[in-house]
Amino acid sequence: MKRILTRIGPGLLVAATGVGAGDLATSALAGSNIGLVAIWAVVIGGIMKFVLNEGLTKWQLDTNSTLIEGALLNTSKLVGWSFLVYLTVWSFTVAVALMSANGIAVHAIWPVFDDPGKAKVVFGIVLSLTGWLLVKVGGFTAFERIMSLSVALMVVAVCFTLFKLDFAFDDFSGFWQSSSTDLSWFIATMGGVGGTVTVLCYGYWIREHQREGREGLRQSRIDLALAYGTTVLLGVGMVIIGSRIEIQGGGASLLVQLAAELETHSGPLVAWIFRLGAFAAIFSSLLGVWQSVPYLYADVLQRLLPATTPAKTYNRSLALLALVPICGLPLGFAKMQKLYALSGALFVPMLAGILIYLGYRSNVFQPSKRTIFLYFAVFGVFTWLLVRWLIS
Repeated sequence: MKRILTRIGPGLLVAATGVGAGDLATSALAGSNIGLVAIWAVVIGGIMKFVLNEGLTKWQLDTNSTLIEGALLNTSKLVGWSFLVYLTVWSFTVAVALMSANGIAVHAIWPVFDDPGKAKVVFGIVLSLTGWLLVKVGGFTAFERIMSLSVALMVVAVCFTLFKLDFAFDDFSGFWQSSSTDLSWFIATMGGVGGTVTVLCYGYWIREHQREGREGLRQSRIDLALAYGTTVLLGVGMVIIGSRIEIQGGGASLLVQLAAELETHSGPLVAWIFRLGAFAAIFSSLLGVWQSVPYLYADVLQRLLPATTPAKTYNRSLALLALVPICGLPLGFAKMQKLYALSGALFVPMLAGILIYLGYRSNVFQPSKRTIFLYFAVFGVFTWLLVRWLIS
């Protein structure tokens, strides 16, 4: 286990953190709302996230500084404060969505409450506090092992469910056509797959593994390819499941309904494996966000307010992340899930723009012309889709 985690551990953390909210919930809802055309969003989103994550990894290993450090050193403090405001809004929406999803997942396994909405709130609070405790007490090694096991369980669950649904290649006849003109689900899926702001956290995880230089970049390209390959596989699987199982609405009873439909369609074994895989995916996503996002607050505030202590900032950010969003739990799950994914999609062109800017400004970070073209492509595609959605 130690040897495996040394080689591909950070990539597994990327997959485990991004899959819970970005794939299981958003992809299933997108498959239900716009059909199999959402597979395009999963594949394109996964490729784009790989390009961006490889770029920020190259920046960090070339310059020995995180992307946040580079961005703030090469721009004004106004950019740093603006990013801090955006990060706070994003953190609240993603935390509410993750708490809600975890509460629903536990209710699907252990339905002790008659009201799924009440179960969402109670279990969401319990699991938020559990994640806080695991990050505080368990340390990075325990965190990495829990996340790796979660990835294995969610892959088994989704693949087994697909196998039992008897999905055939002939069913891809709707692959080119959308069953709806709602472009926001396409954007949300593309933005959510593989994580959004948490893409930045990969740099802190490879620091934990002390990766450096060209060898570190080579290792990172391998485990990032594995991470986003796994993410795309799970995202495509959930689009197919969502397109085959009719989902009415998508509120607090979403996972309960999905599991019940699977039980009717394929039997109780499939339903229970799906429930366990869904819980592993969603709790690992919560745990990944709780562990990684405080790194971002510590990094930004250390640049904006040099008197702050990174360790104290990290611990305070972790506490606020686990506690403050509890007040948003009564809000609708589907609404918060979509808001989180759309706000995350806004981050993707921002990240591509920063990489383009640093590529032209830095004498150390020198991406190839082909790589710069890919950054422009990511920026252009997301910007075009967002503009189309806003004016439609």
